[in-house]
Amino acid sequence: MKKKLSVLYLVLMCSILAISTIGSTYAYWVASTQSANNEVTAESRTYNISLDISPLYTDITLIPMNDSDALKGLKNSCYDKYHRGACNAYKIRVHDFDENLEYISGTINFKTEHMENISYTVLEETEENDLEKCTMIEEKNYCLGIETTHMEKETDQSIGNSYSVKGKNEKTLILVIWLTNLNENQNESDIGSYTAEVTISAGNGGQIKGTIAGVVQSDMQSEITP
Repeated sequence: MKKKLSVLYLVLMCSILAISTIGSTYAYWVASTQSANNEVTAESRTYNISLDISPLYTDITLIPMNDSDALKGLKNSCYDKYHRGACNAYKIRVHDFDENLEYISGTINFKTEHMENISYTVLEETEENDLEKCTMIEEKNYCLGIETTHMEKETDQSIGNSYSVKGKNEKTLILVIWLTNLNENQNESDIGSYTAEVTISAGNGGQIKGTIAGVVQSDMQSEITP
């Protein structure tokens, strides 16, 4: 029986701002709040699995950030004390699958223009409680599902090889994307745009895809103090 996937692409674009020279500054984190909006749903009828990708913290001008500060940035809604951006974050909700399904996995494939130093990580909704690896978002607890991964352009890279979903019919992930701080001027390599295709795979082989996109202005360089 021929299996067909129903694919819906979500494109989230932010405005290109004037290009400035990267300077040297410090980012100080404070707590702030921002809710998701513009949720879009895609459904794969053949495999009975649905996917929502919604913006969590987006439309943000990025400051290059140390990889070690990714979770700190997410905890502070991707802004520092001076309202300078440090990351983009998206909520990935996979649902309506059979409760007998044991696990799901995912990949991401970046295409970029003048963006060389993108990194990402993924958090999963879980009952685990670890202050160093977890954070509360919209009254739900999320913990790091994969370590920081540096982008390889036009390559399928993992966003998690095995997220347990046994006995459930829904799983939510948080995808965090940022510009890695190289401690040097990054104007030549990192002012541009990216798109990323997210593919979620069910344990039985079913797949569903969605696309995110953004434009990044690298307008200063951050050095996060302890």
